[in-house]
Formats: sequence, structure tokens, C-alpha cells
Amino acid sequence: MEYTYKDKEIGFARHIKDNPPHKIWWDFISYFFDYGEFYYQIECTSEIADTQNEADEAIVGKFTRHPEPYFPDQNAKLVCQGKKIEAVYIARAFLHFTTNREYSRLERFFNRSIQQVKNIVTGKKDPIGDIVSQTLGGYEEITCHPKSEEAKNANPVYSNLIDCGLLIQIDGKFLKAFAEGNGFGFHIWNDKYFHDYEELKDTFEEYEFIEV
Repeated sequence: MEYTYKDKEIGFARHIKDNPPHKIWWDFISYFFDYGEFYYQIECTSEIADTQNEADEAIVGKFTRHPEPYFPDQNAKLVCQGKKIEAVYIARAFLHFTTNREYSRLERFFNRSIQQVKNIVTGKKDPIGDIVSQTLGGYEEITCHPKSEEAKNANPVYSNLIDCGLLIQIDGKFLKAFAEGNGFGFHIWNDKYFHDYEELKDTFEEYEFIEV
């Protein structure tokens, strides 16, 4: 399965590069590129994945344009404002699934916790997600560079090529506006939005970054 950006979404990314937004906001499941009269949004969404298990999902960075002003809610945080954007890259990953295995106690706790956060943030009931988060085992999901040996050797029946969002360079540092590890949400720790190149060495090996 392929969930890659089409010409329309690539055009959005180019607009952000050539015409920097007034402000960039974050609220865990989305990044907002605020232009005053309109805004762009990258949102974590779940799509059907090619997998051995019908309940497994591919987390993509859905990229949309909204023709109205953006009004941040109480959960939104300002990332930056009035900044020049030096480069924009599409973050692309290869996602595949392995055979069934039993989860450790830590993994089961982590799965339940993530699902609870997802329900709270989205404000929506997700009965299937709740059931899946309680399972004792399942298929391991692996993200890797689309051109890696692992991707070439993966079973094509259970393989997915996905665009997870954008990597944005500002003031020589990088904003990771993309979902990582097929996990739901854009995880930020201690309000640290920007990272040096050295901090992202592993990330550059795991994802393909396509400059727009």
C-alpha cells in the first residue's frame, strides 16, 4: 500500500518553503502553519495497512489546506513565529509487519497508555483501538528507510510506503513535523521542538527525506 503525497500536497510543502508562515503551532496530533487568513495542517491519521492483522494501521501525516484563520485551542503551543524556512523535506518511511509474537508486560502497558492518550486528545471513542491495546501479542511493525536492505527483503504483501509529514529546517536546526515509528502523535519532550543534525543521525538513516 502507498500513502505518499500527490502533486497537491507537494504544492502545499513548496508554498511553506517559499512563503514562510507567520506562526507554527503544535498540539500533539497536528502541526499548524498559520498564515493569518488561512493555514496548512499536518495531522496524524490512521490508514488501512497491508498486514497479516486487519487491526494494524499505518500512521500517515495527512497534509491539508484550510481557507480560514487558525484559532489555537488551549492545548496548542507556539513553536516559532516570523522565521525564515531554509529547507523542507518530505519524510518517507517503509512500514512492514512480521509474524505473530507475544508482547512483554512493558509493551502491553505502553500500548494501553498510548491508546488512553489517543482517546483523550481526539475526544473520540475508538472501540477497535481499545480492544487492540489490550491484546497479549501480535505482529511486530517495523519502520525503515525505503531504500534499505531490510525494505528490499521484506514481504511485499505486508509492506507499506508512507509519507509521515515534513522535516523543516529553520536557523540551521530541524523541526520534526512527522510521525515516527508508526506511532500516533508528534511527540515533544520538555518543549524541545528543534534538533541539531547530530541529534538526528539515527533518524536520517531510518527515513528517506525528499527535498521539495
